[in-house]
Amino acid sequence: MATIRYRQRGVKKLWHYEIRDESGKSLAYQGGFKTKRMAQLVGSPIFQEIQNGSKLNPEMTLPNLYAYWLDVKINSKNLEIATFRKYSYYKNVIQENFDIPIKNIKTSQYQQKMNELGEKVSYDVLQRINSVIHKSIQLAKSDKVLVDDFTLGVDLNTQKKSKLIEDKYLHSTSDIMKLQGELRQRLNYKKSVVPYVLYFLLSTGMRYGEMIALTWNDINFEDEIIHTYRRFNTSPKIWKFVAPKTNISIRDIPLNENDIKVLKGLKKVQELSNAELEIKNKYNLVFQHYGLSHDVPSTVSSNKALRKILEDTKIRPYNLSVYGLRHTRASYLIHSGIPVDICAKVLGHTVLQFEKTYRHLLSEKRDAGFEAIRKL
Repeated sequence: MATIRYRQRGVKKLWHYEIRDESGKSLAYQGGFKTKRMAQLVGSPIFQEIQNGSKLNPEMTLPNLYAYWLDVKINSKNLEIATFRKYSYYKNVIQENFDIPIKNIKTSQYQQKMNELGEKVSYDVLQRINSVIHKSIQLAKSDKVLVDDFTLGVDLNTQKKSKLIEDKYLHSTSDIMKLQGELRQRLNYKKSVVPYVLYFLLSTGMRYGEMIALTWNDINFEDEIIHTYRRFNTSPKIWKFVAPKTNISIRDIPLNENDIKVLKGLKKVQELSNAELEIKNKYNLVFQHYGLSHDVPSTVSSNKALRKILEDTKIRPYNLSVYGLRHTRASYLIHSGIPVDICAKVLGHTVLQFEKTYRHLLSEKRDAGFEAIRKL
C-alpha cells in the first residue's frame, strides 16, 4: 500500500510531500511549499487518486496506462472512424500481450513480445503499436512516474509484408474511366446516395469526411467549384461536423461540366424525395438521404459498396478503399501532367506533404521523363 509523508527541508525550511509504494520506491514528489498545509492541499488529492488506482503509477498495467493515455490524449479529438478503429485494435493487442505492471516490463521481455507480434502483423502496424506504447510511457514519465522506457532501442522485426502500394489505387486510365462510367450508371438516388459519394470521391480526390460534410451552399455551380472547409465525422457515437484536418485542407476544388450536371440532378431528385416524404434536409447536406439514420452514409457502408462494384466490374484491386479513390485521383493528376503545386493544392496538402505521400507516383513520372529525354 502506498504511503505519503510531509517534511521540511533546506535552510528556508520549505515543505515537500513524497508518495512511496510498499517497497519504498518513490511514486510522486514535489517540494517548495511554504507551509505543511499547502503541501497537503497538493499532495493529498494525488495520494488519494493513487490509492484509488485512477492515477498513473508504476503498479498499473500497460493496458491501463494505454487506456489512460487514449482517454487523455486521443478520445478528446474528433477521430475519423478508421482512426478510431486502429486505436481500438492497438488496445486489444496491448491487452493480450502486455497485461502486467509497467514497472515489471524489462527491455528484453518487451523485445521478445514484439518479435512474436512481428510474426503476425506488418512492419507498419508493429511500428504504430510501438509508437503508442512509447507515447503512453512518456505520459507516465511526464507525470513523474518512475518507470523505464522499455520501448527505446527496440528492433521491429516482421515476417508479414505491409499492404502493397499497388493495392492502394487504380493504375490505368482505362480502369479509372471504367469505374467512373459504372458509378455514373448506378446513380439512382431512390436506391442509394452512396454511388454519388463514390463518384465525386473519384473525380475530386477529396477526403471522405470532407465530401459528406458538403452542403449545397459549398457548391458554386456558376464557377464550377467546390469549397471545403470542414469534415463530418462518422465514428461511432460522434456523427457530427468537425474542423478540417489542417488549415491547408480549406480549399477550392474544380469541377467539370459532367460533375455539375450530376450535382444538379442530385439536388433536384433529393428535394423532390424530401418533399414527398415531408422530410427536411436539416443541414442542407449534398449527400443527405432519407433512408439513413444520420442523413449521410458511413465510411464502412461506402467501402462495402465500392468493393462490390469493383468485383462486379472486374476492376482490381478488389480491396480498394474510399481513401484509395483519393490516391487514384492523385495518380491521375500526376500522370496527366498537372504541376505538383496544383496537385497538392487541390488535394489539400503542402507540396512537401504531397511529395512525401505520393513519392512513388512522382518517381514513376520522373523515370518516364528520363526515358523520354534519353530518346531525344
